[in-house]
Amino acid sequence: PRPHAAVAAPGPSGGLIPPAVSRRRIEDCLPLLEDSPSKRFSPSKRKQYYINKAIRNSDLIPRAKGRKSLQRLENTRYLMTLLEQDDCGSDEGELTHSATPSIFTEACNNETYVEIWNDFMNRSGEEQERVLLYLEEEARKKHRRKLPVKSEDKWKELPAYTPQECFQRISRRLRATLKRGRIPMGTLEGLEEELLAFFSVTPHSVYTALMDNSFERLLLHALCQYMDLVSASSDIEGKRQMKVSNKHRVFLPPELLLSDYLGQMS
Repeated sequence: PRPHAAVAAPGPSGGLIPPAVSRRRIEDCLPLLEDSPSKRFSPSKRKQYYINKAIRNSDLIPRAKGRKSLQRLENTRYLMTLLEQDDCGSDEGELTHSATPSIFTEACNNETYVEIWNDFMNRSGEEQERVLLYLEEEARKKHRRKLPVKSEDKWKELPAYTPQECFQRISRRLRATLKRGRIPMGTLEGLEEELLAFFSVTPHSVYTALMDNSFERLLLHALCQYMDLVSASSDIEGKRQMKVSNKHRVFLPPELLLSDYLGQMS
């Protein structure tokens, strides 16, 4: 049925009083939120919801025509997204527990961070892109420094771990002795196996051995210089004791062992 038209009522002076017109606010005309139909939201909350929805749909923001303005637009949208996520979501009059402020909230309340953000937003698109690329590269470097480095990768990065450079670390006198070609390879290989087995498991420990044979001590000194280890000999109760330690955080044996390198030279 059609509603009855409002009729003007006669006033006390004989004039007509216009009918009362029911005025509704725009908040009352908005539909309920579709995300949670079972919960009642205040009109202002529904109004803000549809404003944010319109912003996300780019109804209230003019579209950028160039790449620079598009980049700035995306930065602005991302900022709005952070603001929406940081909203506590409580209606007016509701008592809620104060949540711990997020990092973004603290940044917005910090004048230094706000000044840095404004300076970034006022830069050109190329400058913003350079800053972002720099920050991404610094983050990758920091992440790589935390990862364990494989020995194979270390060999490729450090020229000092090539067989030629390792051999040059040996003193000239010991190199001349090794080049004579009368080295007991079995003794040298046995010392190599002991050092590799010891420092591969305990790189920060000290290897000790009693060695009365002066030529074996000479081979051990040469082997330690080749492996970039520190060796020293001392007298212990009339006997010669060898001590070997690793001066690095990790133990990285050369790509080619000294016995194999001498075998290639012969």
